Order: sequence, then structure tokens, then C-alpha cells
Amino acid sequence: MAQFLSRLTGSNTLAKQVYRVTGVKPGKLRIYQEALRHSSMSDHANNEQILNNERLEFLGDAVLDAVVAELLFKQFPKKNEGFLTEMRTRIVNREQLAYLASKLGLVEIMDIKRDLHQNRIALKTIGGNALEALIGAIYLDKGFKTARDFVVNRLVGQYLDIEKLMTTAVSHKALVMKWAQQQKKVLRFQHDVTPDRKIELHVVTLYIDEEAWFTEENHSRKKAEELCCEKAVRKLNLTV
Repeated sequence: MAQFLSRLTGSNTLAKQVYRVTGVKPGKLRIYQEALRHSSMSDHANNEQILNNERLEFLGDAVLDAVVAELLFKQFPKKNEGFLTEMRTRIVNREQLAYLASKLGLVEIMDIKRDLHQNRIALKTIGGNALEALIGAIYLDKGFKTARDFVVNRLVGQYLDIEKLMTTAVSHKALVMKWAQQQKKVLRFQHDVTPDRKIELHVVTLYIDEEAWFTEENHSRKKAEELCCEKAVRKLNLTV
């Protein structure tokens, strides 16, 4: 690492910063410039027209979901789909991404409007989004394996305690109800049963402003409601 860093000076400062943060030697530096460029700088584009990181954020989100899903699938071979989905939500939610971004010092190396540095709430979202964009950049530059190694070894391995996350109680229903109240949305559940089956199941549909969002079925009505709200939390990017 020291030998690589010693060769990076002047115009290669970004490459040095990316390597320090990720442990990845950047090849296509322009991709990382894009990943670390916030949309607040879109009206300050230089002659090369570096884009902001929103498209890379979209890509990185998908890569992150896939990597974490694979990690949990292998680490918990006897756990069911519900457990794996909930654990993935706990790892990739906005709060955790903001925490990981802060541990990496990501905002400090971003291209971002100066006045935003005074807005701590905004910086949490900006940092988390930039982390997803950075994962997308690594994927495009080095491929899936390198992106996976960064997530598994650098992020989860160094900064997250999965065992602790397993014991953290989360009510997705409470989060969605709080969001609905703040946004002045009408939230309701429609409950049905499946009497034609040998084992009766509760079928629950989550409606928001009379629009059907998700439908889940379970032996427990409360669990079916929670599963609907878990998906809503992910859709809304609510903090878990």
C-alpha cells in the first residue's frame, strides 16, 4: 500500500483517497469522480461534464443487496426467508449506510457544495447514497468479486456486528405508521383468510391512500402485517 500511495501526487490525489478508503486501486478514475460528486454540484460541472452520483447509486444499491443476500444465505444456512430478508434490511438501511460512510470518511472526500457541510441530517443521507455509488463504481471498474470483497471484508467485516444486529428488535409496522402520520397518509390493512387450505392462513394487504402496496400471508395476522411493512420500509428507504 505504501509503495502505491507514494506514487500518487498532484492530479492523482483522488486515486490516493479512493485507495485509502476502499483498499481498491482505481483504474477508471472518472467513475470514482462521478461516484463522489453530489447532485448539488451538477450546475458546477467542469469541461469534462462529470455526472453526479445518482445513477451509480442505483447500480450500487443493487450490487449491495446481492452481496449482502449472498453473505447471509451462506452464513445462516438453516434460517428461513423471513429472517434473511429482515437481516438484509437491518444491514442495508439508511442508518447503517450513513454510519458506514462516516466510518470511511466518505463525505470529506466528496465534491459537494460547501454549505451542505453544515447540515448534519442531509450529510447522513448524502454519505449513505455516496457509499452505494462507490460500490457501483468499484463494480464497473473492477467487477463483482472486488465489489463483493469490499462490502464483505471492508464494510461488514470491519464495522458491523451481525450477531448484535440479530438481537435488535425492529417494528417495521411502527416505522411505516409513523411515516404515514408525518406525511398525512391514510394507512390501513385489509385482512382475509384462506379457509380452503388445510392450514388457515391470514392474507393481509397494506393500503396507503387506498393504493394497494403489498400483500403477504402468514399463520399469524400480525406477522403478515409486519412482512408488508418490512417491504414498505425498504421501498420508502426509512431508517430502521
